[in-house]
Amino acid sequence: MLKKVTTETSEGISKVLGSVLAIPEGMAQIGELAFAGSDSLEKLYIPDSVISIGNYAFMNCYALREIRMPERADRIGAGLFQNCWQLRSVRMPEGTLTLGTDMFENCHALAEIWLPLSLKEAARTSLSGCRSLRAIHISPKQIDILPPSARYTAVLTYMEEHAEETSESKDSAIIERYVRSRQKSFLDLAINRRSTDAVRYMLSHGLISEEALREYLDKSAATGRVEITALLLNSIKETGSSEGLSEDPFQ
Repeated sequence: MLKKVTTETSEGISKVLGSVLAIPEGMAQIGELAFAGSDSLEKLYIPDSVISIGNYAFMNCYALREIRMPERADRIGAGLFQNCWQLRSVRMPEGTLTLGTDMFENCHALAEIWLPLSLKEAARTSLSGCRSLRAIHISPKQIDILPPSARYTAVLTYMEEHAEETSESKDSAIIERYVRSRQKSFLDLAINRRSTDAVRYMLSHGLISEEALREYLDKSAATGRVEITALLLNSIKETGSSEGLSEDPFQ
């Protein structure tokens, strides 16, 4: 029984199934460059029996929009999704140790990614060109693994997911240490992305100074972020420091 998909076998499979491909259960490996350049492939299902995926296996699959990865894997190669322009989201399997060089390079439509607890490192170019990336789900203990530009997105994602939580935890302590010294950068990012939940988290955990509250109240109002402006204004009023503020910051 065939246990490995290679460049030779994948070509035949793709011709038969066209834009949607489900790799057969029982397959254990996907070889290097196995589906590279399969520019008609739009959806790919990989069963849990696959435990090894070679370098650049899906590179230049320009039409690939959806992929189901196995639950866990022993080996994940570099550059898997390089130039997969239409890929929307990916849940990387447990067992992934590294986001290798060019892993998601130029995945322009990639908006959301889930990273496992097994992850130990990420190459500096692993997420380069992911200009639509708005959510990175990763444990706070692993945020420093990520390329610097991706850390802000990961922290913002955590705050959005935990906006209603006010209790302290080891994870929240990590997030708070990260945000306190960068509060204005995170406020800029939250306002730009209209992330009301991130601002709510920052307020409930005391991560915005009085000076920043007043400064970003004006910035939020000027950019038409109504819900964020209301949160900031209410917080200022609750602290009793609203002297000199207009009742309507949008005027």
